Amino acid sequence: ASGVKFERQHFPADARTDCWFCLASSTCEKHLITSVHNQCYMATPKGPIHKEGHILLVPVTHTGQGALSNPDLMVEMDDLKRKLRQHASDVWNMDLFCFERAIQTRGGYHTHVQCIPVPKNTGSRLKATLLAMARASGFALRELNSDLGLAAMAEGDGYFYAEVPAASASSGDFQRFLYRADGSGGTVPLQFGREVLASVLDNPDLAHWKSCVLSEEEETSFAMKFRESFAKYES
Repeated sequence: ASGVKFERQHFPADARTDCWFCLASSTCEKHLITSVHNQCYMATPKGPIHKEGHILLVPVTHTGQGALSNPDLMVEMDDLKRKLRQHASDVWNMDLFCFERAIQTRGGYHTHVQCIPVPKNTGSRLKATLLAMARASGFALRELNSDLGLAAMAEGDGYFYAEVPAASASSGDFQRFLYRADGSGGTVPLQFGREVLASVLDNPDLAHWKSCVLSEEEETSFAMKFRESFAKYES
């Protein structure tokens, strides 16, 4: 149940050299975008875990510093996450798991936060699995109880941040966890957030987006369905 023995899948490295998330990129897959705001845009991802409800929050301006380091961006994203929690509860009777792996990768990094609907009452197992799998990878997540100094805590060589539904999340409550990559701990696996959720949901195929790829027609359809169902929450 802890997920510590998770068996990681391996796929060939991506050949793309441009930024996946920059709106100005000629290969930005704009059919995935559901709305654009002042600081960030919302989009469905490649290889979603929840086909209609898995959403990325992506800064409009290219940055690899992480959402926690930009107060204006964080305020807008927090507001959108609040609306996504309400939407997930109203539409699917689900909670929301959010995470960000703000660590540079070989091909560069454009900040993005993943927001994924999860079944109700999985918060306790999700928390336990998250902490156990972090320990197994050689790093420790710290629970945060205040916004004070959050940007300073995220400074360094990057971070992993997660918002886990509280055990009784009927009011949208969640617990926050942070690991600051300062060189003293282990490396956060590239698909760590997905691997945790795959373990909790007992479905290893969810651990890597390449195992969940949809056709462009399906991607367009699910993005449109989300856009329509979420519209009233953005007004």
